[in-house]
Amino acid sequence: MLIAGIIQGLLNWAFNDRDTFVTSVVGTLVITIVGYLLEAAFVTGALQETDGTKPSIGSFFQLRNVGAIIVACFLVGVLTTVGFILLIIPGLIFVFLSWWTLQFVIDQNQDPLTAIKSSFGAISSNWGTLLLLALALIGLNILGLIPLGLGLFITVPMTIIASTYAYRVTVGGPVSR
Repeated sequence: MLIAGIIQGLLNWAFNDRDTFVTSVVGTLVITIVGYLLEAAFVTGALQETDGTKPSIGSFFQLRNVGAIIVACFLVGVLTTVGFILLIIPGLIFVFLSWWTLQFVIDQNQDPLTAIKSSFGAISSNWGTLLLLALALIGLNILGLIPLGLGLFITVPMTIIASTYAYRVTVGGPVSR
């Protein structure tokens, strides 16, 4: 989390207060893509953790399917935005049902559209329990915000591991207990 925070902070600083349109667009693209890759790094680490392998720092950055990761995150972002424009509720439903898209891209080497469909199918199969989990994890991260956001250094990794553990249990993958 600390490394990701430093990377994002440096990128925000590097592209902050640039007056040209091109620099602004390039900066936004770079920050967004790096954010996608950092999210994928967290999921990669959580997958290793749920497999019973303690991830090393380097293993977080050994991403496969970088193109599929970027496209999947972009599609989820665009479709979520469209859902929010359509009166917020469709956006919330889409966010929930596409929750495990990155897990399917990284763990099962799926293309972005198949991963979104797989996430929808897996979450729909057990939506009640997973909705309660999602709400509990949101609550946990809200608590992490209270001490000046410092708690997020603990709650965000916990929520990613919990989500990935639920993914493993739901789709029948290996789970370390």
